[in-house]
Amino acid sequence: MNSREEITTPWWRKFDWVLLLCTLALSSFGLVMIYSATSDPGPLTLNPLVIRQFIYLIVGLLFMSIMATVDYRFLLNWKWVIYGLVLFLLTLVFVIGHTAYGSTRWIDLGPFPLQPSELAKLLMVLVLAGYLCEKKRGERDLKRLITSICIIAPPTALVFLQPDLGTSMVLGAAWVSLVLFGGIPVKYLMRLFLLLIPFAVVGGRFLLKPYQIERIAIFLRPEDNPFGSGYNIIQATISVGSGGFWGQGFMSGSQSQLHYLRVQHTDFIASVIGEEFGFIGMMALLVVYGLLLWRIIRIASKARDKYGELIAVGVAAIILFQVFVNIGMNIQLMPVTGIPLPFISYGGSSLVTLLTSEGILQSIILRHKKVNL
Repeated sequence: MNSREEITTPWWRKFDWVLLLCTLALSSFGLVMIYSATSDPGPLTLNPLVIRQFIYLIVGLLFMSIMATVDYRFLLNWKWVIYGLVLFLLTLVFVIGHTAYGSTRWIDLGPFPLQPSELAKLLMVLVLAGYLCEKKRGERDLKRLITSICIIAPPTALVFLQPDLGTSMVLGAAWVSLVLFGGIPVKYLMRLFLLLIPFAVVGGRFLLKPYQIERIAIFLRPEDNPFGSGYNIIQATISVGSGGFWGQGFMSGSQSQLHYLRVQHTDFIASVIGEEFGFIGMMALLVVYGLLLWRIIRIASKARDKYGELIAVGVAAIILFQVFVNIGMNIQLMPVTGIPLPFISYGGSSLVTLLTSEGILQSIILRHKKVNL
């Protein structure tokens, strides 16, 4: 046999089983916590939200399996089609979108309401990674930075206008991580941020909705409006604090079981975890997230090309940013922004998108290298 002939390693040896186990553990734990957060006192009954989330999980695992078998490099050739799809869906929201909680974010597809902004997180990672990995000879870094801004700005603006400040921030975090790992010098980013600070301060007063400005203000002093915009912040802080070190026990939290929190199965599910499982439970959750992120960064380091590396970096940035902001707003370290806790908060679009991204990550690691004889 020729020494240059390549034989691929069996797929099951390349497959990242640790990543899969972390994903399944978080998703399963999410089902348990949604059940606890939405159940009423009395006889045990299976809440419809839990059933729907379980269906979303099965659909997400199906998409993950499909994407793991598809060569991720195939997506590179379709990046501009993907970009057009993102803009189309985000624009369609304003035409036929469903409004809830003061925002128009969902497209009603019957049993599965689609939230395009959640899908846009992954799709924009694919688009930006595809652009940044194809540096043309002699192309200046400043031009690449400006072009990347022109790419990310329209979908971010459409999401912001829904209005959805939280997802806009996630898209921004993904963009920053991708341009940094895409080879754009840090000095250009620093100059850009210094230039944008005055515009952000002045423009924020005109672009932010009144309730968004109030959320930022009430973050510092929630007691100024304890029964209005500061209510959830106060109740979340009480929930986490009442959990202590060991927690009050599963479905035994006084705040969560009496439903003092209004959206405890979505934005404030971390406070339910803190109340029922305490400090030790929150630390265990962060360990699992840390292990998940480590496996994703490992995939980025082993990717056979720049495209695969940037996709993994973008997915890691999205998950890390959402975990940081969601837990931060539950313990009053961050303003309330409506960002879900990855794999755990209730939401079909978020869960399916995250599981699909995990499938792409598996595709990257399955094709990371070949064994030479």
